[in-house]
Amino acid sequence: MTVGASPPPIDRLILEALQRGDQNRGQLFDLTGKSYPLLVNALQRLKDQNHIETYFVPTGDVSVLTYRLRT
Repeated sequence: MTVGASPPPIDRLILEALQRGDQNRGQLFDLTGKSYPLLVNALQRLKDQNHIETYFVPTGDVSVLTYRLRT
């Protein structure tokens, strides 16, 4: 993305959702309604740009990768 350019619509949706609280990929998939590959690419792009970060939430036997806005 070039300097001054607005982020793609999916990026804006993700950032707006994360302003309301941490989300996992499934929650973001349901929210955006976009294909899984498009969602994963957008999440990686936002992570590479240091807008978001990830952490794992333990849920029983499995930990869930979760996203939050970078502080």
